[in-house]
Amino acid sequence: MSLLTHTLLQISTAKPSFSGDDLYRVLPELIVLVMAVLVVILDLFLPIRSRPALGYLAILGYAGALVATGFLFYYDNPTKTSFSGMFVRDSFSSFFEIIFLVSGILVVLVTPSYSLKRGIPLGETYAIQAFSVLGMMIVGASGDLMAIFVGIELTSIASYLLTGFARTDPGSAEGSLKYFLLGIFATAIMVYGMAWTFGITGSTNLAAISQSITQNNLAGDAGLTLGMLLMVVGFGFKIAAVPFHVWTPDAYEGAPTPVTAFMSVGPKAAGFAALLRVLIQALPALAVQWSVIIAVLAVLTMTLGNVVAIAQNSVKRMLAYSSIAHTGYIMVGLAAYLNTNSPDKQNDAISSVLIYSLIYVFMNMGAFAILIYVQNRQGGAEVNTFNGLAQWAPGMALAMAWCLLSLTGIPPTGGFLGKFYVFRAAIDNGYTWLALVGVINSAISAFFYLRIIYTMYFNPISDEDKARLQPSKSTLIATGVVIASVALLVLGILPGPALDLARDGADPLIQVVKTATGR
Repeated sequence: MSLLTHTLLQISTAKPSFSGDDLYRVLPELIVLVMAVLVVILDLFLPIRSRPALGYLAILGYAGALVATGFLFYYDNPTKTSFSGMFVRDSFSSFFEIIFLVSGILVVLVTPSYSLKRGIPLGETYAIQAFSVLGMMIVGASGDLMAIFVGIELTSIASYLLTGFARTDPGSAEGSLKYFLLGIFATAIMVYGMAWTFGITGSTNLAAISQSITQNNLAGDAGLTLGMLLMVVGFGFKIAAVPFHVWTPDAYEGAPTPVTAFMSVGPKAAGFAALLRVLIQALPALAVQWSVIIAVLAVLTMTLGNVVAIAQNSVKRMLAYSSIAHTGYIMVGLAAYLNTNSPDKQNDAISSVLIYSLIYVFMNMGAFAILIYVQNRQGGAEVNTFNGLAQWAPGMALAMAWCLLSLTGIPPTGGFLGKFYVFRAAIDNGYTWLALVGVINSAISAFFYLRIIYTMYFNPISDEDKARLQPSKSTLIATGVVIASVALLVLGILPGPALDLARDGADPLIQVVKTATGR
């Protein structure tokens, strides 16, 4: 019997059921879904001049979902399954939902001034972004391989569409096409890996897969290892890890800049949520194998991202390669999970991935927000368009310097704390060499980040460029920049509350591993 036939029989004979409690536990997702549908409907009837108001509806929806997430996190049992185990409501899913919803709010703030200036439809953009965020939330809360697949595909399809939204720009169409073609290929590989895993363990439920591996002593099974490798390839594409990153520079550069900002943080975090769920919750018995693979990919990703970023003259493309490099830094924390004798150190490794993912949202979205402001005023995204920014927009220059210093990892920024936690986790778990590679790469990255700071403060703007400065409504962008900058300051100086949330978020995965392995 083929794997496909077996899977269809499993689905057809299953008896799924759900209750009001199940719907209650997906309240944040339902809020985002209702908001997305309302945006689509209202976009049909509102006059063009009133459509920017849809952004306030989107922000209200994301904020409502944030409140619902916080309510469930603090006042409900944080570890419950719904929909026959397909959905998991725990502190891990809640933490990632915070990341996804914050990224949704920030991208709504930076979208209008860019899109209106270039004739990009706002209503459609907000709706597709909302469905993408919904897909991310499904991924973070998935307790089953099929749910992970559905969530990733919902996010990916929305991202393909958003990448090509600058319809008059050939680069946008090219980036979207490359992203789509490579994306469906990576998805096929990922699904093939899921099919292998299902065929060997007899289940698509993550906890059941782990139990089956332990009970049947399948850790050394070659087919299971192949399934794990194929899934790592598929997820590696989603997070833009080298060598699965080839779509990233063209897609990021061709996409409208707000879309690039969104894709660099939201879908990337969703990919890491899927990796953590699958590798740690379903395949902890294979940690020796996948930890080494993740460590090697982390080195390749950090190094290529930083080295190639040095040669870029386009700030947008530079930030694209920078995004690849930061994927490598986050992977350092995942690789550090290998120490199986200390649950506390395992928690440190997982929580370092969570806290870095949160910090990265603010520092990258902040940098892209200021890039959008410069594009609106100067009409370009090259390094020289930042000449004299400290003279004609001192507040934006200061915020950009703050975000770039955070991306570099210089204290007391949030970026420093993020790198500190992932590198410390690596050292504590026997990956000192990997932490050293990360530190060296951080030093390399200082070259292109500080180059922009130097340009803003020490390269004067020419009279010709100054005369060409265009007016721009920047209230919403300024709001997003302030939020990102303040968050980086708070996370850099007072990281305790966020780190406690990250540790609470990591705990459910540790508990699942203990239950499955009997430790």
